[in-house]
Amino acid sequence: MKQNSAAPDVDIKSRGLPSQVFIGGFVVLATIFFYTRSGSTPKDGQEENGQVGEEEAKWVSWVLWLLLRLFQFVAFGALLLLLVLVAQQRKILYIPAPPGTTRSTKENPDYYRSPEKWGLPFEDVMIPTADGIRINAWLIYQPIAQCDEVPYTFVYFHGNAGNIGHRLENISHMHQKLRVNILIVDYRSYGDSEDGDGPSQRGFLIDAHATYRWLVERINSSTPLNTKISTDRILLFGRSIGGAVAIQLFTDLLRDRVNAGPGDTPLPLPAGIVLENTFTSLRDMAVQVFPFLLIVQFLLRAPLVFDEWKSNENLKYIGQYHQEWCCCLLSGMQDQLVPPAQMTQLHQIMKLRPPKVLKFYRFKHGGHNDTPIRGGPEYWQKFLEFLVLVKQTEASRILNTAPAGKKDE
Repeated sequence: MKQNSAAPDVDIKSRGLPSQVFIGGFVVLATIFFYTRSGSTPKDGQEENGQVGEEEAKWVSWVLWLLLRLFQFVAFGALLLLLVLVAQQRKILYIPAPPGTTRSTKENPDYYRSPEKWGLPFEDVMIPTADGIRINAWLIYQPIAQCDEVPYTFVYFHGNAGNIGHRLENISHMHQKLRVNILIVDYRSYGDSEDGDGPSQRGFLIDAHATYRWLVERINSSTPLNTKISTDRILLFGRSIGGAVAIQLFTDLLRDRVNAGPGDTPLPLPAGIVLENTFTSLRDMAVQVFPFLLIVQFLLRAPLVFDEWKSNENLKYIGQYHQEWCCCLLSGMQDQLVPPAQMTQLHQIMKLRPPKVLKFYRFKHGGHNDTPIRGGPEYWQKFLEFLVLVKQTEASRILNTAPAGKKDE
């Protein structure tokens, strides 16, 4: 019997400071605190410069001393916390095998090992990346005999925890209800992808570029396909950190096009992006998960933050240089990890220079990973509404984004 579950949720806050580190640091700080107290506390009856301390002076002296030590204790504690979080930030953020799971899709529970278990036609592929590793992806497609027209193809970037198998229920519903193709990829060190240099923003983006290039080259190759597919009908889909990956990939592809010189052949741009429960930047997320970082928020940037994931700034760049695209935001209002307000902020940024199609759908009961499940039929209805609008604007989008030499053909 098929399970009914979303991708695994992980308590990121609990991964931020291991208990042994906290306890050890607390003991050290407490030792310093009390040692300093015993060595520098005013003594009863102590005289200084020939004057006998009065009771009031002694009381004020004690209060000032305690306040100073309290400030030192808090400052050193905050510094310890910050240093631990800096050192462990990638371990906190990237979770290939959440507690209670295994890394490889082949070791998942039965119905989360392969699209075959869900009756989905698919290809299991290993995609080579620019830095010489191979990442695992599934191309789940609409059989060509069932395609009255060319379906849209989603390049699916999943969240920070678990492998592509954990998304099979969602993929099955997407395939059935939206009638689309899905190319979903496991980042390096996830699932059955090779490790490379481990998970990071740089590594994820190398993987994203390789995946997108593989799809475009596969479409343009002479190799027979089992479905209808077109470079004009590619959409990026990202949930959680996958949304940040999708936004950065789109930005990079656009930048390649903006900066292209004579003889350059940049990859075609996707028709748009679908974002689900995505954050504005890692800096904003760090403050959300660890509120005490608010007092040092100005420090939360490179080089202290290794992977900044600046989705807000990337969307501003896209708005400045490109309007012929479409975007859909799907927000679960019960998301306990990424505040729905951050999705609203992304929407507000895009409204300043709106794309051809911009839709923002909120789902009252949706959580971080289970918005499609808790959103129910409404979720898929809204998703379909967006796809209809994308299709309606397709002719204009193709005309206005075609290379200069092809516009007159």
